[in-house]
Amino acid sequence: MDETHDTSGSPGPSHQRLFFALWPSDAERRALARWRDALPKLRGRFVPAGNLHMTLAFAGSVDAVTRDCLVQRAADVRGEPCTVQLDRLGRFSRGLMWVGPQTCPAPLATLARSLSGVLADCGLEPDSRPFHAHVTLARAMRTRLPDAAAPNHVWRLDRFCLVCSRPGQGYEVLRTFPLGIQTLGSLSMDSGSME
Repeated sequence: MDETHDTSGSPGPSHQRLFFALWPSDAERRALARWRDALPKLRGRFVPAGNLHMTLAFAGSVDAVTRDCLVQRAADVRGEPCTVQLDRLGRFSRGLMWVGPQTCPAPLATLARSLSGVLADCGLEPDSRPFHAHVTLARAMRTRLPDAAAPNHVWRLDRFCLVCSRPGQGYEVLRTFPLGIQTLGSLSMDSGSME
């Protein structure tokens, strides 16, 4: 479920590479990066602190009509706020080091399923693999996982975001969707580049 798994190539000039994500606070991301940076003898490409996030559903390269559909459908998603405990350290193939919850909270799994439904409603094909809640910490790791306890950080899930991935330029949060009881006007527009 990491947006780097897409192999469809770079988006065209009228397309954007989009995904839904849990985008924590700056303080939460910095704390996780500090923990990772203190691990001994890690060799790989560290994900910058400002880019740490949890992908919930990957849309891929989409045109403006599909983007607008994603925004409209996501605004109807109702979810339950919860906390996500990052207490498991792991490694995927291709040297991807990640941290995530030992047990995925039910509200998080439900939100990921709902956002896969949003993709389908907008004519996209959701990832067929089961949702695996994780935050990518490093890529192209050339060392084994460190013999260290997971950070046991807690992230608050009270909103999710639609994010644009700009290869070589970082991420931009396009829209934030609060969870829980939503009132008219609760949908906010966030525009901020993440390097």
